[in-house]
Amino acid sequence: MTAEIHIAGVIVHVTPAQVAEVRAQLAILPRCIVHAAEADGRLIVTLEAESAPRTLDAMDAIRALPGVLNVALVYQHAEPANSMDEELQ
Repeated sequence: MTAEIHIAGVIVHVTPAQVAEVRAQLAILPRCIVHAAEADGRLIVTLEAESAPRTLDAMDAIRALPGVLNVALVYQHAEPANSMDEELQ
């Protein structure tokens, strides 16, 4: 079986008072990137994982953080991991 890479875009809704704390916690999660955080509690996050179940595990870990109200998957893409080494033309 060939290794895969799964890339997911999620919106994390946080209580406004805890945006900074949650953003700091997300920064230490492996293969998790916070692209934007708004004062009203919306965070735009990208997750990378080896499989769909691992993506769901990461989403569950985020959902369990104090202050997180919801985690919504808005985009998911999967392809063979070796395609990341291919040169784009």
